[in-house]
Amino acid sequence: MEHVYPPGPATVPPNLTAATAAYKRHAWLAMLGLAAFIASYFALSAFFAWTAWRLFSGMLGDGGNFDLWGFIAAIGAGFLAVFMLKALVFIQHRYEIDDIEITRAEQPRLFEFIDRLADEARAPRAHKVFLSPRVNAAVFYDLSLLNLIVPSKKNLEIGLGLVNVVTLGEFKAVLAHEFGHFAQRSMAVGRWVYIARQIAGHVVSRRDALDKFLKQLSRLDLRIAWIGWLLSIIVWSIRSMMDVLFRMVLLAERALSRQMEFQADLVAVSLTGSDALIHALHKLNAADDAWDKTMDFANAEYGKKRGVKDLFAVQTRILSRMREILNQPSYGVVPPLPATARETHRVFKTELAQPPRMWATHPPSADRESNAKQRYVAAEVDDRSAWQLFQDPQALKDQMSAHVFRGTEIEATLPDKTFEQLDKEYGRAFLNPGYRGAYLNRSPVRHADAAAALYGPPVSPAELPAVLDSLYPPSLSKDVEQLNEKLEEKHALEALRDSQAQAPGGIIQHQGRPVGRAELPRVIAALDRDVSGVRSRIEAHDRICRTAHLSAARVLQKGWPQYLQGLAAALHYADHCEANLRDVHGYVCNIYSVVTADGRVSSKELARLVDGCQQLFRVLQAVYTDMPQVTLDRTLTRRLEVENWAAMLEAFQLPPPNRENIGQWLEVIDGWVGAARHSLSRLRTAALEQLLLAESQVAKFARDKVQPAEAPPATAVPLQFLTLMPGKERPRQKRLDWWDRFQTADGVVPAIARSVVAVGIVGSVVALGAQVGTSSLTIYNALASPVVVWLDGERFVAEPMQPLTATVSQS
Repeated sequence: MEHVYPPGPATVPPNLTAATAAYKRHAWLAMLGLAAFIASYFALSAFFAWTAWRLFSGMLGDGGNFDLWGFIAAIGAGFLAVFMLKALVFIQHRYEIDDIEITRAEQPRLFEFIDRLADEARAPRAHKVFLSPRVNAAVFYDLSLLNLIVPSKKNLEIGLGLVNVVTLGEFKAVLAHEFGHFAQRSMAVGRWVYIARQIAGHVVSRRDALDKFLKQLSRLDLRIAWIGWLLSIIVWSIRSMMDVLFRMVLLAERALSRQMEFQADLVAVSLTGSDALIHALHKLNAADDAWDKTMDFANAEYGKKRGVKDLFAVQTRILSRMREILNQPSYGVVPPLPATARETHRVFKTELAQPPRMWATHPPSADRESNAKQRYVAAEVDDRSAWQLFQDPQALKDQMSAHVFRGTEIEATLPDKTFEQLDKEYGRAFLNPGYRGAYLNRSPVRHADAAAALYGPPVSPAELPAVLDSLYPPSLSKDVEQLNEKLEEKHALEALRDSQAQAPGGIIQHQGRPVGRAELPRVIAALDRDVSGVRSRIEAHDRICRTAHLSAARVLQKGWPQYLQGLAAALHYADHCEANLRDVHGYVCNIYSVVTADGRVSSKELARLVDGCQQLFRVLQAVYTDMPQVTLDRTLTRRLEVENWAAMLEAFQLPPPNRENIGQWLEVIDGWVGAARHSLSRLRTAALEQLLLAESQVAKFARDKVQPAEAPPATAVPLQFLTLMPGKERPRQKRLDWWDRFQTADGVVPAIARSVVAVGIVGSVVALGAQVGTSSLTIYNALASPVVVWLDGERFVAEPMQPLTATVSQS
C-alpha cells in the first residue's frame, strides 16, 4: 500500500484544523434557528389540535352544550391542525442513490487507501462506498427519525468522472476534504435541516385537497363563504410565518456550510499540503464541462443506435480537443508551482462579481485558496494517476459506462469508431484554430438585418490575392479575446447594478480602482462603447471574409457565387430564427415566473401571460409556415443526413393559446420550442461548416487559378422572415411589483412587512382561540375575610372586599 499512498506534509502547524470562532458562532446560530423553527411548528400544531379537542370534548362530553360558534371554531382549529401536521406524513427518510456500490473484496486497494485516510483524518470510516459517473465526491447518509438524535452512518460517493482527471495526490486531497466532513459534529445540523426543509416545503408550497376545499368553500353562499375566507387568511399567515422562519434557518445553515467547507479544506491541507486540493478545484470546471459534452455526445450516439463503450476515454479526448480548439494548452491543467514563495502563488483570481453569498453553500474558490494558504503547508503533489487505486480500471470504466445507459438494448461500438465520430464532431471547420476563435460562441451574421448586408463592395481581381491572404490575422484572436473579456466585465457590472450579485468584500473594483454603486451606469456605458468598438472591428472582418470569397467566386463563376450566397443566407436565416425563438421563449418564461410568483394569477396577469404566449406562437408558427420556402442544397442535406428541411420538422399541430387552453398549452410548449430550436441549431451549424469549407475551396481555386466543376445548386430561404438584431431583445421584468414583493417577501422591507402582518394574524388567532369556549366569571367578596372558591376543580381565593375574576369552561 505504501507505494500508492502519497506521503503527507513533513510538518503541520498546531491547531490547523481546530474549529474557528466563526465556525462555532455559525453552528450556534444554525442550531438556534432550527430550534425556533421546530418549536414554532410543533407549538402551533399542538395548539390547534388541543383547541379542537378542547372544544369538541366540551360540547360532546358529559354535561356539554352544543354551541354553533364553538362548533365552527372547533372545525376551523381541526382543519388548521390537519394542515400543519400532514407535513409529517410526507417526510422522506432515505437518500436515493442508483449508483454502483463496491465492496472491499472488489476493490481492496481503494478501501485500504480510504480507511487509512479516514484514520489519519480522525474521522469514522465510510459505511458504504458508491461509484458514480459524475465529476464529484460527496458524503451522504440515510435518515430515520432515530438518526435525528443518534448520528447516522455516513456513505462515500466517488465520481469516476473526477478520478479520470485528477492525480493521485489531488484525489487524496479531495477525499481528505470529504473525511473532514465525516468528522464534523455539525453535520447533525444538516440532518435536521433536511427534515425542516421537507416540513417547510409541504406547509409553504404544497397545494393539495385542503386548498381545493378552501377554494370551494370560499365560492359558496356568502353566509358560509366567510369561513373559507377567514381560514384562507389564516393559512396564508401561517405559510408566510413558516416561510420566513425557514429562510432564517437556511441563511444560518448555509453560513455554517461555508465555514464547514473551510474547515474540511484545512483537514485536507493537514494531510496533503496547501496545493493539492486547490489543484483539484482548478480542474473541476474543465472536467465538468468535458463531462457534460461527453454526455451530449453519448446521447447523440445512442440516438443513432451507436453505444459508447468508455465514456471516460471520451471525456479525456474532449479535454484534449478543447485545448486545441481554444488554443489554450493550459485548459484543465494546473499551472506549475513556482520554485520559491509558493505561499503567495495563486491559481484562482477574485471575481469582479459573485452570486449573493448569503444563499451560497460553498465559498468562492479564491476564498478557499486563501484559506488553504493562510498558513502554508508545504508538500509535494503526487502526479501519478488516481486510477492506480482501482482494480482493473478499464473494466470499471466499461461497467460504469454501461450503467449510465442501463435499460437500453443498443450495443456499444468499437472505441475506434467512437473516436472517429468524436473527432468528426470536434473537427468541424469553424473550430479550427486558424479561424482565430472568430466563430466560437459568437454569430458572424446576427449583426446583419438581411443576408445582403453580410457583404461589402466587391474586391477587384487585382487586389483579391492580397485580401485573401490577409484574412484571419493574429490580431483577430486578440480582438475576440478582448471582446469576451469586456462582455464578461459588462455582465458582471450589470449584475452588480441590478443587485443580482455582490462584490467581494462589498467593494466594487474595476480596472484597479474602487467604483461606487452610483457610478455603475456611467462605467457600464463606457464599457458598452468599448464593446461596440471591438465588436465593430470583428464584424468588419466578417464582412471582408464574405466579400472576398464572394468576389473570388465571381471570378470562377459556374454557380459558385450563388452557392456561397445560398449557404450564407441559410446561416443567416437559421441563426436569426433560432435567436428570435430563444428570446421570445425566455420572454414568456420571465412573464410566467412573475405572474405566478405569489401563487395566484389575476385576470390582468393572465391577459399578459396569454399575450406573451401568442407572441411565442407566432414566432414558432413562422418556422413551420416558412418551411416550403426553404430548399437545401445537396451538400447541406448530406451533412444533416436528411432528404430536405421538412424532414427535420414535424407536422405543426399546436393550437394558438387563449384563456381557456393556456394551462394545457404551457405544458407542451417547451417540447415544441425545443424541437424547433434543435432543428434550427443543426441547420445553423451545418450551414456555417459548409460555408467555411466552400470559402476555403473557392480561395484555393482562385489562388491556384484552377477552373472548378459546376457548384451544387444553391440553397434558398425566405426573402422575408422575422429577424432579431443584437440589442433588440424583448425586455425582461427584473423586479416584482410591490404587492408581489410583499407576497413573496422579496427584499428586506417586504419580508419584514409580511412577517409583521403574518405574526399579527397568527397571534390574534392564538389569542382568540385560547378564549373560545370559555367565559369570564367575576365574584365580589364583600366579606371582611378571605373566601375560598372552587371552579371546575380549581381553587381560587377571593380577598376581602376585592373582586375575583376567573376563566371557566362554557360547558
